[in-house]
Amino acid sequence: LIDINFTRSTRGIVQMPPDELKRLQSLGYIGGPSPPRPGAGIADWNHTNSVAYNAELDQIILSVLAFDEVWIIDHSTTTEQAAGHAGGKCGKGGDLLYRWGNPLAYRADRAADQQLFTQHDARWIPTGSPGAGHILVFNNGRRRPGEEYSSVDELVPPQRKNGTYVLDAGGAYGPAKPYWSYTSPSKTDFYSGRLSGAERLP
Repeated sequence: LIDINFTRSTRGIVQMPPDELKRLQSLGYIGGPSPPRPGAGIADWNHTNSVAYNAELDQIILSVLAFDEVWIIDHSTTTEQAAGHAGGKCGKGGDLLYRWGNPLAYRADRAADQQLFTQHDARWIPTGSPGAGHILVFNNGRRRPGEEYSSVDELVPPQRKNGTYVLDAGGAYGPAKPYWSYTSPSKTDFYSGRLSGAERLP
């Protein structure tokens, strides 16, 4: 389940240049006056910028930008099962099977543990490529603490043989860090604040 009251949008909107804020308001992406009042949010609060399917697992991964997370759901559920908390191959109905990138979004840990920053293009690495079965994501790095730079991150989620994922009570989903990450030697030389993607080739 997700916390519909979680938002990082106020911080993001305040830091946004005025011309960009005005442009997004004209498109209907951001509500409220300009400058925004405290607590003003974005209309597109659960913006999902990529969807990928893994036929072997019968699972779907989503990149949810405003939460700074990737989510995995069970594709095998019926409509009725997806409305509840039981059923499907993993037995969890419509609940999220896994999420990674921002433990603050589900109040599991400190904000310092955030790994993803306005990421895009989450996908499983295909068979025949190095790291097959791992997850690859373009981590844009917008609002990354310290300095903004992009990275391509590969993670190995803590998956059980039955397709479910390990989560210790009161903790955050692992891994604590990406398995592999690409950045430029001078990190800020590789930066894309919007969109972008990465693909692992054979």
